[in-house]
Amino acid sequence: FADWLKAGWLAGGTIATLRRPQDLHAPRSLFRDYVMARFGETLSVRKDVRIRTFRGHVRHVGTDGAGPYLCFRDGEQAAFDHVFVATGFGTAQREAASWQAAQSAAIRLSELAGPPPLTLIGNGPRLAAILLHLRAGGYAGEIHIAAASGRLPQPHVRPHAGMAFSEPPAGRSLREAFGYVRQECLAAEARAGGQWQAVVDAASARLSVVWRNLPQTERNRYRRHLLRLHRHFSIRLAPDVHRRLAAEIETGRTRFVSPRSLKLADENTIDCREAPSARALAGLLACNVDRLAIDDGGRLTHSGLPVPSLSVVGAVASSLRPGPFTFAETVRQAYRAVLAAAPQGLARTSRP
Repeated sequence: FADWLKAGWLAGGTIATLRRPQDLHAPRSLFRDYVMARFGETLSVRKDVRIRTFRGHVRHVGTDGAGPYLCFRDGEQAAFDHVFVATGFGTAQREAASWQAAQSAAIRLSELAGPPPLTLIGNGPRLAAILLHLRAGGYAGEIHIAAASGRLPQPHVRPHAGMAFSEPPAGRSLREAFGYVRQECLAAEARAGGQWQAVVDAASARLSVVWRNLPQTERNRYRRHLLRLHRHFSIRLAPDVHRRLAAEIETGRTRFVSPRSLKLADENTIDCREAPSARALAGLLACNVDRLAIDDGGRLTHSGLPVPSLSVVGAVASSLRPGPFTFAETVRQAYRAVLAAAPQGLARTSRP
């Protein structure tokens, strides 16, 4: 992606200093342009591959037939050999809606003599991008950040060259699993140049090993009580973005507030959260969320049994298990899911 930017979109500019993904923060719309460009390159060579797109609201994913099928709100159905669910933020949390609402609120508040604060709910890359965009566009009003953590996410850090992990526990206890991560973080802090953030980043692969040993009851406990906290300490910002946000907070124009007393219906409060919903996935499948689990390759199980020809990757996968929390992890998970699938042909559509 960085090479694509340097070669075309910002050739000869400051983007030429990029060396690794942690140096970059870009809107998803820009990355979407990159992905479509790569698709175009590949399809120009592979004349045997065809892509058909559907535009519509999926209300149900069925798995009770010969193969998985999608039911759309308008009544149309589409049957597939394999379905990949790669969403999870829900209709109410669309990225474009957050940007548009924040921009509209900033314009409206700028016209008032004594405007109230503009409140942004969230604590991830989306909130960071929106806040910095508003300031770069000249908005000078007071901004509140409503986040339960009350602090910024950590910046990306370089992993320590000599980082080594002890053997992960083979037990079936959530307490033991997180005790292992805590011990590894303390050990990393004690080493020269060690940082606990690097341990949390690198521990994702090890957590997959631990996760396989946990019974469904322990996995549900994690989802209900620890997932939000784990996500907060796993979310990372590009170092430059982190520095700019820290400098913005130092000005006093932007500060953290408690989200407990907020009302989402307030037109001056913008929801910028990136909280994937396991319940939304369970709703699509018409099943109990406590019976769902996802493995490293995105394969879905229900009550311990695999759901055939259905994979769940990306943000929605991290609503049921530890990770993926970074884009690199999502790419690896998507590769594993695609390689494990065995599609046979094109989608078949019908109307009742």
